[in-house]
Amino acid sequence: MADVFKVSEEGIRAIKVDDLGGRANEILQGVYVLNPTVFTGLHPITETVLSDGILLFNNKRAAYKQGGLGAKLPYEGAHTGLIDLLIELKPYVDGIANGNEDIYKLSKMPYDTGTNDTAVKIAAGAVPVNLVYSPDITGAARVSCDAFDKNTKYHCVATQGELLPVGTFVSLDGQLMTPGGLAMPPCIFNFNGKRNKILLNMVTKTDYYLYMFMMYGSAVSGLSAPLKIVSGN
Repeated sequence: MADVFKVSEEGIRAIKVDDLGGRANEILQGVYVLNPTVFTGLHPITETVLSDGILLFNNKRAAYKQGGLGAKLPYEGAHTGLIDLLIELKPYVDGIANGNEDIYKLSKMPYDTGTNDTAVKIAAGAVPVNLVYSPDITGAARVSCDAFDKNTKYHCVATQGELLPVGTFVSLDGQLMTPGGLAMPPCIFNFNGKRNKILLNMVTKTDYYLYMFMMYGSAVSGLSAPLKIVSGN
């Protein structure tokens, strides 16, 4: 089956704040300025509206970086406003491109095939990799792993002082199973779904073993290889 491309709303929302102003300007140039024979007809927003949204975001971003908390709400509003403007262009660009990848490239909009095989990858044995940590405040540590596919949620367990018993596993439907008759070490679980986590209430100057696993829809991965971590002292 041939790929069917379309603008990715998730890709728009995922544009990093430090890149958003420049990326939005590239989209403005691609859709309104550089390719007038491709992007024809009535646009859902005018070039001026998008240009003003970019300028507002850049100004509020700069003010927030210099001015602190008092400038946070205006910046967040400008950020949301610019993202919403880009999303308004999605059906227009999809209608013009009609699946033609070359036109999506001209638009500078993030796009994908509209398919996601994350659950298949997890069922085939994919697990989180490249776990990292850094000590945080007393009794806390920041932990993370490499990003997997979009919309993946991340969970973890940190065991105090020793590894999980041999034979412990997470089933594909999300059950954490431990061998019978073996004692479990004290554990910290984090199920908030975020990839970048802060573990709290850790015993200081004590080794922990961090395991991460991920979830997409109803598919749950196995446990990662463990990483030894410690909290901030």
